[in-house]
Amino acid sequence: MSSNSESLLKSPIRIIIGLVILGILFCLPFVLPNQFYVRLVNEMLIYGLLAMSLDVLLGYTGLLSFMHTSYLGLAAYATGLFLKHMAPNSLWLAILVGIVVVAIIAIPVGWVQVRTGGLAFALLTLAFGMMYFTVVWKWYDLTGGDDGLMGVPHPDITIGGWILGNSGNPIVIYLFSLVIVIICFAVTWRIIHSPFGAVLQAIRENEERASFVGINVHRYKLLGWMLACILAAVAGSLFILYRGYIGPTTMDAFAGAAVLMMVLLGGMGTLWGPLLGAALFIYIQDYISTLTEHWELFVGLIVMLLVIFLPKGVAGVSSLFKK
Repeated sequence: MSSNSESLLKSPIRIIIGLVILGILFCLPFVLPNQFYVRLVNEMLIYGLLAMSLDVLLGYTGLLSFMHTSYLGLAAYATGLFLKHMAPNSLWLAILVGIVVVAIIAIPVGWVQVRTGGLAFALLTLAFGMMYFTVVWKWYDLTGGDDGLMGVPHPDITIGGWILGNSGNPIVIYLFSLVIVIICFAVTWRIIHSPFGAVLQAIRENEERASFVGINVHRYKLLGWMLACILAAVAGSLFILYRGYIGPTTMDAFAGAAVLMMVLLGGMGTLWGPLLGAALFIYIQDYISTLTEHWELFVGLIVMLLVIFLPKGVAGVSSLFKK
Protein backbone atom coordinates (compact mmCIF):
# COMPACT_ATOMS: atom_id res chain seq x y z
CA MET A 1 0.00 0.00 0.00
CA SER A 2 1.36 3.44 -0.94
CA SER A 3 2.09 6.19 1.58
CA ASN A 4 -0.70 8.32 0.06
CA SER A 5 -3.21 5.52 0.60
CA GLU A 6 -2.02 5.05 4.18
CA SER A 7 -2.39 8.75 4.94
CA LEU A 8 -5.92 8.73 3.53
CA LEU A 9 -6.81 5.78 5.75
CA LYS A 10 -5.23 7.32 8.83
CA SER A 11 -6.92 10.72 8.51
CA PRO A 12 -10.51 9.47 9.18
CA ILE A 13 -9.23 7.32 12.03
CA ARG A 14 -7.47 10.30 13.61
CA ILE A 15 -10.59 12.42 13.23
CA ILE A 16 -12.76 9.76 14.86
CA ILE A 17 -10.29 9.30 17.74
CA GLY A 18 -10.14 13.07 18.23
CA LEU A 19 -13.93 13.41 18.29
CA VAL A 20 -14.25 10.55 20.79
CA ILE A 21 -11.67 12.17 23.08
CA LEU A 22 -13.43 15.52 22.86
CA GLY A 23 -16.78 13.88 23.61
CA ILE A 24 -15.32 12.21 26.69
CA LEU A 25 -13.77 15.47 27.90
CA PHE A 26 -17.04 17.38 27.51
CA CYS A 27 -18.99 14.65 29.37
CA LEU A 28 -16.36 14.18 32.07
CA PRO A 29 -17.58 16.78 34.63
CA PHE A 30 -21.05 15.23 34.60
CA VAL A 31 -19.88 11.68 35.36
CA LEU A 32 -16.96 12.22 37.76
CA PRO A 33 -17.84 11.36 41.36
CA ASN A 34 -16.95 14.73 42.90
CA GLN A 35 -15.75 18.23 41.99
CA PHE A 36 -12.19 17.56 43.14
CA TYR A 37 -11.58 15.46 40.03
CA VAL A 38 -13.18 18.12 37.83
CA ARG A 39 -10.72 20.67 39.20
CA LEU A 40 -7.85 18.20 38.75
CA VAL A 41 -8.67 17.66 35.07
CA ASN A 42 -9.06 21.44 34.70
CA GLU A 43 -5.52 21.86 36.02
CA MET A 44 -4.33 19.24 33.52
CA LEU A 45 -5.87 21.29 30.70
CA ILE A 46 -4.25 24.54 31.84
CA TYR A 47 -0.80 23.05 32.31
CA GLY A 48 -1.27 21.12 29.09
CA LEU A 49 -1.71 24.44 27.29
CA LEU A 50 1.40 25.77 29.02
CA ALA A 51 3.39 22.66 28.05
CA MET A 52 2.14 22.99 24.47
CA SER A 53 3.35 26.60 24.40
CA LEU A 54 6.80 25.44 25.53
CA ASP A 55 6.72 22.78 22.80
CA VAL A 56 6.29 25.56 20.22
CA LEU A 57 9.51 27.03 21.55
CA LEU A 58 11.51 23.85 22.19
CA GLY A 59 10.06 21.27 19.82
CA TYR A 60 9.61 23.49 16.76
CA THR A 61 11.98 26.46 17.20
CA GLY A 62 14.75 24.64 19.08
CA LEU A 63 14.90 27.15 21.94
CA LEU A 64 15.04 25.90 25.53
CA SER A 65 13.32 27.91 28.27
CA PHE A 66 13.91 26.86 31.87
CA MET A 67 11.34 29.30 33.32
CA HIS A 68 8.49 29.35 30.82
CA THR A 69 6.02 29.10 33.68
CA SER A 70 7.00 32.70 34.55
CA TYR A 71 4.77 33.96 31.75
CA LEU A 72 1.83 31.97 33.08
CA GLY A 73 2.44 33.65 36.43
CA LEU A 74 2.76 37.15 34.99
CA ALA A 75 -0.53 36.80 33.09
CA ALA A 76 -2.25 35.33 36.15
CA TYR A 77 -1.12 38.24 38.33
CA ALA A 78 -2.12 40.83 35.71
CA THR A 79 -5.54 39.24 35.18
CA GLY A 80 -6.13 38.82 38.92
CA LEU A 81 -5.09 42.38 39.79
CA PHE A 82 -7.35 43.77 37.05
CA LEU A 83 -10.33 41.77 38.31
CA LYS A 84 -9.64 42.63 41.94
CA HIS A 85 -8.99 46.36 41.66
CA MET A 86 -10.52 47.59 38.40
CA ALA A 87 -13.31 45.55 36.82
CA PRO A 88 -14.41 42.52 38.87
CA ASN A 89 -16.90 41.26 36.28
CA SER A 90 -15.03 41.92 33.01
CA LEU A 91 -13.72 38.46 32.19
CA TRP A 92 -12.76 38.96 28.54
CA LEU A 93 -11.11 42.31 29.20
CA ALA A 94 -9.17 40.80 32.12
CA ILE A 95 -7.89 37.98 29.88
CA LEU A 96 -6.87 40.55 27.28
CA VAL A 97 -5.01 42.54 29.95
CA GLY A 98 -3.09 39.41 30.95
CA ILE A 99 -2.09 38.71 27.34
CA VAL A 100 -1.10 42.34 26.65
CA VAL A 101 1.01 42.61 29.82
CA VAL A 102 2.90 39.43 28.92
CA ALA A 103 3.37 40.63 25.33
CA ILE A 104 4.76 43.98 26.51
CA ILE A 105 7.27 42.21 28.77
CA ALA A 106 8.11 39.37 26.36
CA ILE A 107 8.91 41.53 23.31
CA PRO A 108 12.02 43.31 24.69
CA VAL A 109 13.10 40.23 26.64
CA GLY A 110 12.73 38.07 23.55
CA TRP A 111 14.58 40.64 21.42
CA VAL A 112 17.57 40.24 23.74
CA GLN A 113 17.34 36.47 24.06
CA VAL A 114 16.97 35.53 20.38
CA ARG A 115 20.30 37.20 19.59
CA THR A 116 21.88 34.36 21.51
CA GLY A 117 21.28 30.66 21.15
CA GLY A 118 21.73 27.29 22.78
CA LEU A 119 22.87 27.41 26.39
CA ALA A 120 23.06 31.22 26.47
CA PHE A 121 19.38 31.50 25.52
CA ALA A 122 18.40 28.95 28.17
CA LEU A 123 20.43 30.73 30.87
CA LEU A 124 18.84 34.07 29.95
CA THR A 125 15.36 32.58 30.39
CA LEU A 126 16.47 31.38 33.81
CA ALA A 127 17.86 34.82 34.71
CA PHE A 128 14.74 36.70 33.62
CA GLY A 129 12.51 34.10 35.28
CA MET A 130 14.28 34.49 38.62
CA MET A 131 13.95 38.27 38.27
CA TYR A 132 10.17 37.98 37.76
CA PHE A 133 9.94 35.60 40.72
CA THR A 134 11.82 38.04 42.97
CA VAL A 135 9.60 40.96 41.95
CA VAL A 136 6.32 39.17 42.72
CA TRP A 137 7.78 37.74 45.94
CA LYS A 138 9.09 41.08 47.27
CA TRP A 139 6.41 43.49 46.01
CA TYR A 140 4.07 42.69 48.86
CA ASP A 141 1.77 45.72 48.48
CA LEU A 142 0.87 44.76 44.92
CA THR A 143 1.21 40.98 44.66
CA GLY A 144 0.75 39.88 48.27
CA GLY A 145 4.36 38.69 48.45
CA ASP A 146 4.87 35.11 49.61
CA ASP A 147 1.22 35.00 50.72
CA GLY A 148 0.16 35.33 47.10
CA LEU A 149 -2.65 37.27 45.46
CA MET A 150 -5.85 36.31 47.24
CA GLY A 151 -9.48 37.37 47.03
CA VAL A 152 -9.67 37.46 43.24
CA PRO A 153 -13.36 37.67 42.24
CA HIS A 154 -14.98 35.13 39.95
CA PRO A 155 -16.60 36.98 37.01
CA ASP A 156 -19.49 35.68 34.94
CA ILE A 157 -18.66 34.11 31.58
CA THR A 158 -20.65 36.03 28.98
CA ILE A 159 -20.85 35.88 25.18
CA GLY A 160 -22.83 38.54 23.34
CA GLY A 161 -24.72 39.54 26.47
CA TRP A 162 -25.62 35.93 27.33
CA ILE A 163 -24.45 34.77 30.75
CA LEU A 164 -23.18 31.21 30.38
CA GLY A 165 -22.30 30.78 34.06
CA ASN A 166 -19.99 31.95 36.79
CA SER A 167 -16.29 31.16 36.67
CA GLY A 168 -16.46 30.18 40.34
CA ASN A 169 -18.48 27.09 39.37
CA PRO A 170 -16.00 24.18 38.86
CA ILE A 171 -18.01 22.68 35.99
CA VAL A 172 -18.48 26.01 34.20
CA ILE A 173 -14.81 27.01 34.43
CA TYR A 174 -13.78 23.50 33.36
CA LEU A 175 -15.90 23.68 30.20
CA PHE A 176 -14.65 27.22 29.55
CA SER A 177 -11.03 26.10 29.92
CA LEU A 178 -11.65 23.10 27.65
CA VAL A 179 -13.09 25.28 24.86
CA ILE A 180 -10.24 27.80 25.12
CA VAL A 181 -7.60 25.05 25.07
CA ILE A 182 -9.23 23.46 22.01
CA ILE A 183 -9.25 26.82 20.21
CA CYS A 184 -5.60 27.48 21.13
CA PHE A 185 -4.60 24.00 19.97
CA ALA A 186 -6.42 24.39 16.63
CA VAL A 187 -4.91 27.83 15.97
CA THR A 188 -1.42 26.70 16.97
CA TRP A 189 -1.70 23.56 14.85
CA ARG A 190 -2.63 25.68 11.84
CA ILE A 191 0.27 28.07 12.45
CA ILE A 192 2.81 25.28 12.92
CA HIS A 193 1.64 23.56 9.72
CA SER A 194 1.93 26.78 7.72
CA PRO A 195 4.99 28.17 5.89
CA PHE A 196 5.79 30.07 9.10
CA GLY A 197 5.99 26.80 11.02
CA ALA A 198 8.18 25.29 8.32
CA VAL A 199 10.61 28.20 8.70
CA LEU A 200 10.74 27.67 12.48
CA GLN A 201 11.60 24.01 11.95
CA ALA A 202 14.23 24.93 9.39
CA ILE A 203 15.85 27.23 11.96
CA ARG A 204 15.72 24.42 14.52
CA GLU A 205 17.43 21.99 12.17
CA ASN A 206 20.17 24.30 10.89
CA GLU A 207 20.17 27.96 11.87
CA GLU A 208 23.22 28.85 9.78
CA ARG A 209 21.80 27.33 6.61
CA ALA A 210 18.46 29.05 7.19
CA SER A 211 20.25 32.37 7.50
CA PHE A 212 22.32 31.62 4.38
CA VAL A 213 19.20 31.16 2.20
CA GLY A 214 17.87 34.56 3.27
CA ILE A 215 15.68 33.84 6.29
CA ASN A 216 15.72 36.55 8.96
CA VAL A 217 16.49 34.13 11.77
CA HIS A 218 16.22 36.63 14.62
CA ARG A 219 12.82 37.85 13.47
CA TYR A 220 11.36 34.35 13.14
CA LYS A 221 12.81 33.25 16.47
CA LEU A 222 11.25 36.32 18.08
CA LEU A 223 7.87 35.53 16.48
CA GLY A 224 8.11 31.93 17.71
CA TRP A 225 8.99 33.22 21.17
CA MET A 226 6.01 35.59 21.15
CA LEU A 227 3.62 32.82 20.06
CA ALA A 228 4.84 30.63 22.93
CA CYS A 229 4.53 33.47 25.47
CA ILE A 230 1.02 34.45 24.34
CA LEU A 231 -0.16 30.84 24.71
CA ALA A 232 1.41 30.79 28.19
CA ALA A 233 -0.44 34.04 28.97
CA VAL A 234 -3.77 32.46 28.02
CA ALA A 235 -2.93 29.55 30.34
CA GLY A 236 -2.14 32.07 33.11
CA SER A 237 -5.49 33.83 32.75
CA LEU A 238 -7.29 30.47 32.88
CA PHE A 239 -5.23 29.57 35.95
CA ILE A 240 -6.33 32.59 38.01
CA LEU A 241 -9.96 32.16 36.91
CA TYR A 242 -9.84 28.51 37.92
CA ARG A 243 -8.08 28.94 41.27
CA GLY A 244 -8.88 32.51 42.28
CA TYR A 245 -5.36 32.65 43.73
CA ILE A 246 -1.78 32.89 42.48
CA GLY A 247 1.43 32.65 44.51
CA PRO A 248 5.11 33.16 43.64
CA THR A 249 5.86 29.42 43.87
CA THR A 250 3.93 29.03 40.61
CA MET A 251 6.84 30.88 38.99
CA ASP A 252 9.83 29.32 40.74
CA ALA A 253 12.54 27.10 39.22
CA PHE A 254 10.86 23.87 40.33
CA ALA A 255 7.65 24.84 38.54
CA GLY A 256 9.65 25.66 35.41
CA ALA A 257 11.38 22.28 35.54
CA ALA A 258 8.02 20.53 35.98
CA VAL A 259 6.65 22.06 32.77
CA LEU A 260 9.80 21.03 30.92
CA MET A 261 9.33 17.47 32.18
CA MET A 262 5.74 17.53 30.90
CA VAL A 263 6.99 18.34 27.40
CA LEU A 264 9.69 15.64 27.50
CA LEU A 265 7.26 13.13 28.94
CA GLY A 266 4.63 13.80 26.29
CA GLY A 267 6.96 14.15 23.32
CA MET A 268 8.53 17.21 21.73
CA GLY A 269 7.43 18.50 18.36
CA THR A 270 3.92 17.02 18.47
CA LEU A 271 1.76 19.71 20.17
CA TRP A 272 -0.66 17.07 21.44
CA GLY A 273 2.09 15.12 23.21
CA PRO A 274 2.74 17.82 25.85
CA LEU A 275 -1.01 17.96 26.57
CA LEU A 276 -0.90 14.25 27.35
CA GLY A 277 2.41 14.63 29.20
CA ALA A 278 0.93 17.34 31.46
CA ALA A 279 -2.08 15.15 32.29
CA LEU A 280 0.15 12.18 33.10
CA PHE A 281 2.59 14.24 35.16
CA ILE A 282 -0.15 15.91 37.24
CA TYR A 283 -1.91 12.58 37.81
CA ILE A 284 1.32 10.91 38.98
CA GLN A 285 2.10 13.89 41.22
CA ASP A 286 -1.38 13.93 42.74
CA TYR A 287 -1.49 10.19 43.34
CA ILE A 288 1.99 9.84 44.85
CA SER A 289 1.55 12.92 47.06
CA THR A 290 -1.29 11.07 48.82
CA LEU A 291 1.10 8.21 49.65
CA THR A 292 4.20 10.03 50.88
CA GLU A 293 5.40 13.52 51.77
CA HIS A 294 8.56 12.83 49.74
CA TRP A 295 6.57 12.63 46.54
CA GLU A 296 9.02 14.84 44.58
CA LEU A 297 11.65 12.10 44.78
CA PHE A 298 9.36 9.42 43.38
CA VAL A 299 7.81 11.68 40.71
CA GLY A 300 11.30 12.58 39.49
CA LEU A 301 12.32 8.92 39.42
CA ILE A 302 9.22 7.85 37.47
CA VAL A 303 9.58 10.67 34.94
CA MET A 304 13.28 9.88 34.54
CA LEU A 305 12.55 6.22 33.81
CA LEU A 306 9.81 7.12 31.33
CA VAL A 307 12.09 9.54 29.50
CA ILE A 308 14.90 6.95 29.38
CA PHE A 309 12.72 4.12 28.04
CA LEU A 310 10.50 6.40 25.92
CA PRO A 311 13.00 8.91 24.49
CA LYS A 312 10.35 10.31 22.13
CA GLY A 313 7.84 10.62 24.94
CA VAL A 314 4.41 9.05 25.21
CA ALA A 315 3.56 10.42 21.76
CA GLY A 316 6.37 8.29 20.34
CA VAL A 317 4.44 5.14 21.21
CA SER A 318 2.12 5.84 18.28
CA SER A 319 5.05 5.34 15.87
CA LEU A 320 5.15 1.67 16.89
CA PHE A 321 1.79 1.16 15.18
CA LYS A 322 2.81 2.75 11.88
CA LYS A 323 4.64 -0.33 10.67
